[in-house]
Amino acid sequence: MDIIEQMRNQDNFTSSEREIINLILNKPETMMSITTAAQLAAAAYTSASTVVRLCRKLGCGSYAEFKTNFISQYQKRKSALLHVDASIPFKSSDAPKDVMEQLTELEGIALHQTLSLIDLNTYNNVIKMLNAASCIDVYGSGNNVNLLHDFAYKMGSIHRQVRISLDHQQQMLAAASRYEDHCAIILSYSGETLSTLKYAKLLRANHTPTVSVTSRGANSLTAITDEHLYIATLESKSYSNTKIGSFSSDISIITLMNYLYAGVFLSDYDNNYERLLKDRILFSGDQ
Repeated sequence: MDIIEQMRNQDNFTSSEREIINLILNKPETMMSITTAAQLAAAAYTSASTVVRLCRKLGCGSYAEFKTNFISQYQKRKSALLHVDASIPFKSSDAPKDVMEQLTELEGIALHQTLSLIDLNTYNNVIKMLNAASCIDVYGSGNNVNLLHDFAYKMGSIHRQVRISLDHQQQMLAAASRYEDHCAIILSYSGETLSTLKYAKLLRANHTPTVSVTSRGANSLTAITDEHLYIATLESKSYSNTKIGSFSSDISIITLMNYLYAGVFLSDYDNNYERLLKDRILFSGDQ
């Protein structure tokens, strides 16, 4: 999670720190001319010590380091046309063509960010985990879990079982059962969903291998799972109840699952491809 995402999404800021953040995010160009913590403090009607404390919360040792990192991230986003608000990417006054262009920009950025968040060692470990399992159980809540049905279908096409349930009781029972030959994918955007944490704790107690899929950064779910994959976090938590749709995070989840399917397919390419061809010949007789 870069500095701009941290400022948008972290919840541990004081009201004074939030005033500084609002000033920076609403008028990012002003950072070009503000050279000291004292100048930024004066613009936000707060103290220099508050600015320094905010910089440290964002992982920077000084205001100069914070300014350099912020400007770098801002310029990258600007060059990538990330002026589209991921939470409310279009307004009532926008023409249909503009809406489509803005969504295309947003989803393209989500794709590139998803790729950039992949750690190859972790990815390879997850593929080994999926290959070793007789069944992959999916845990989570809400619409995000529905996005994994396509992953389940693709995996089924190469004779790999993926089990998905949206029912809380069924997920609790599955997590509480000792399936030594299963592994689990646990999906939670924040990594703090209470029901999801319950599943993860039960799975950990039963020694079931687990991989979490969350937004980037330390959270309660990554602390109790074996491997961690991250999705693009372009949408602001402050708009969680009013956003038009989860466009960027949905695309990121689907893309991440496609990476996993491709990795499993690639690990036994010839046999998997042969299975696909045989099944298509078999099913063609039913059409």
